Amino acid sequence: MFKRGLLAVLTLLALLLLVLVVRALVLPAPALSARVLPSLPEQDRDAQVERLAQAIRFPTLADRPDAFDAFHAFLAEAFPLTHETLSLRPFGHSLLYHWDSGHDCAPTLLLAHQDVVPVSAMAEWQHPPFDGVVDEQFIWGRGTLDDKVSVMAILEAVEAMLAEGRQPACDVWLAFGHDEETGGAQGAARMAAWLQEQGVRFELVLDEGGMVLPGATLGIQQPVALIGIAEKGYISVTLEAHGEPGHSSRPPAQTAIGDLAVAIARLQANPRPAGLSLPTRYMLETVAPEQAFARRLVFANLWLFEPLVVRQLAGNPETHALIRTTMAPTMLSGGVKDNVLPATASAVINFRLAPGETQESLLNWVERHLPEGVSVSIKEGFFAEPSRISPANSDAFERVASLAQALPGDPLPAPFLMIAGSDARHYQALSENVLRFLPVSLQQQDIARFHGPNERLARDQYPDMVRFYLGLLSSGAAQ
Repeated sequence: MFKRGLLAVLTLLALLLLVLVVRALVLPAPALSARVLPSLPEQDRDAQVERLAQAIRFPTLADRPDAFDAFHAFLAEAFPLTHETLSLRPFGHSLLYHWDSGHDCAPTLLLAHQDVVPVSAMAEWQHPPFDGVVDEQFIWGRGTLDDKVSVMAILEAVEAMLAEGRQPACDVWLAFGHDEETGGAQGAARMAAWLQEQGVRFELVLDEGGMVLPGATLGIQQPVALIGIAEKGYISVTLEAHGEPGHSSRPPAQTAIGDLAVAIARLQANPRPAGLSLPTRYMLETVAPEQAFARRLVFANLWLFEPLVVRQLAGNPETHALIRTTMAPTMLSGGVKDNVLPATASAVINFRLAPGETQESLLNWVERHLPEGVSVSIKEGFFAEPSRISPANSDAFERVASLAQALPGDPLPAPFLMIAGSDARHYQALSENVLRFLPVSLQQQDIARFHGPNERLARDQYPDMVRFYLGLLSSGAAQ
């Protein structure tokens, strides 16, 4: 009896191993139609780089409306054919262009934002952030990555096509917001609402997001072009604790600041559950064929190995945010003098919500871990739940992925979850295919340049961005 049972267990284990190995062996690599990025004359490249440098010199910050007005005048002068041919509807300082193709097919919407974040740590900048310095290797300044560079590259592509007398395959809309960094309520939200009122539906909406990064983080040698098919939500909450005011020489057993510290410590000690959302699962399955066999076997059988993979991703700061809702205490306030007990103390915590999380589920979790006397409320301002997940097997995704694969380095396109926010969230009702990809190649250490000092773009990459958008404008549902 024991032998028969042991034999049955060994047989099941052998069958399980066979299933795992077969799934790893037959895992297909993504099949993409080969594309070649359009070429650009060498003299055009230098002129494009100089126009980008000029654009950087306009400090389009939230409190500088004059800079937006000057920037718009510059755009009209720099891209005369675009402004003669495309219709332009302003929404405050946001710009909505329409290029009528004359074809009856689903249009494309390209997004980018004109605004940039303020500058801190000025002494750490190698070149002043709004000087638009160009040296032999780089274009320097605020907006060379986030995201004025996309505004300029898209307009360069449109102007180049018009100069050649070419039309897009289908109608093209361009939406350049002016307040993405503060939530997009006056820019992207208004433009999206107007487009919805007009009944416009898009085959593809493309915004900033993923980029080409080294594949080492995912265990492969080939660079990876990460194309966002969803983005995390964004909610900030305020924790407030109340205590007995008085002299610090006679402190009570509990103080407002102490209770607040306990609340934050409890939340950090009990993180939200981790798991593989669909975008992260798709990303791992896409890179699986390029892995060494042991890792390929794991990624091809996530139905069994998901807990192992989650633990590995959780242990890496670069991938931890992909598997759960994250929290970051970002602001503290309390007390007026070192020897006075404060009556109240407060903290702001920023949460980035993973797919499947909701505002309600998050607040319920926060409240369960708060000590008595500490309250929670949603901070006024921008907040949003996780975006819808766009399909990774659509013609629109293949259209972007095939062009991304044509970028230098032959990167492997892969869907992924964008952990930051973008204007794309405002346009979800207008298309089933809302994607997020910035056609630049960066090293892992360059990520800190987003919102940080020494933002820059390699000058030889900018023409490739223009070529990417040229390819995108030349493709579409009509072909």
